[in-house]
Amino acid sequence: MPTRTERRPLLEALRGLVFDNLGLKATALVAAVAIFAVVRGAEPAQRAIFVDVVAVTPPATSDRMLTSDLPARVRLTIAGSRSILNAIRADDIAPVQIDLSSTDASIYYFEPESFSLPAGVQITQIAPATFPLSWARRGSREVSIVAALEGRPDPGLMLVGAPDVRPSVTELRGAAPDLSTVTRLTTEPIALAGLAAGTYERRVGLTRLPPHVENVGDATVTVSFELVEELVERSIARLDVAVVGGEVRELRPQRARVTLRGPPRVTDGLDVASVVPYVDVSALDPERGAQSLPVRVRGIPDGATLVRVEPSEVLATPHPASPHR
Repeated sequence: MPTRTERRPLLEALRGLVFDNLGLKATALVAAVAIFAVVRGAEPAQRAIFVDVVAVTPPATSDRMLTSDLPARVRLTIAGSRSILNAIRADDIAPVQIDLSSTDASIYYFEPESFSLPAGVQITQIAPATFPLSWARRGSREVSIVAALEGRPDPGLMLVGAPDVRPSVTELRGAAPDLSTVTRLTTEPIALAGLAAGTYERRVGLTRLPPHVENVGDATVTVSFELVEELVERSIARLDVAVVGGEVRELRPQRARVTLRGPPRVTDGLDVASVVPYVDVSALDPERGAQSLPVRVRGIPDGATLVRVEPSEVLATPHPASPHR
């Protein structure tokens, strides 16, 4: 094992190897790294970048329109020196613009010259390199708007008539083949469950249209509707027809059937004895025989209405007039 005295020359030699002419050695190291970087940066390389696509389509005044989907971006494989490629950022590449405003082509081809790239960069691949083009005649039509009511009213309630939609029509424009499939538009669903009796007004949007069809009218409409208590009918048979305004010798028939309409809370609790069909005989001509009189009804409770009375007329025969003296 070497002694401390023997190790000292070895350590001094190593120290001299490292620190002697340190500045020169550092300069040589920096120069070597720089030469390596230059050589490395000059090496050919490849990378992929994505470029946005901007299309110019026929104006709205044109009688035709593009119906095929366009790519939102294309993938370019580019080649060049490694240093140039590494310096390219996606934000530095301008979108590629394709002009479809006056073409009848069925396929579009991307040309490398259409892309704006730094000098020294070549395109080796475009994906997709082509895409199909489909065209259709442009048209317009007016369609009605129908309210979409979802569900049923709560028990005991009913909808009065059809909902009112304002505006009730709108104009659609777009590709004629797709436009022909739309016969009407519906609103977004309006839920009826949980609503109390009353008048309602909702501002709602319209359902989604087919591709290549647009609504040029209002995007929303106003729907009005009314909920009331549910109405039921109740018939009361064999009610005696009362005579008011005098007396008669005979009444035919003497009984009638009365049908009322109203909410269940009214019709179910109806006091049958209070409902009275009657005829007014005060205008009868005693010189004539049996005469037809309309049957009226009294005692109809609040909230109920008369639907019908059967028969609607009866024959009343007055007492004969007393002889003159």
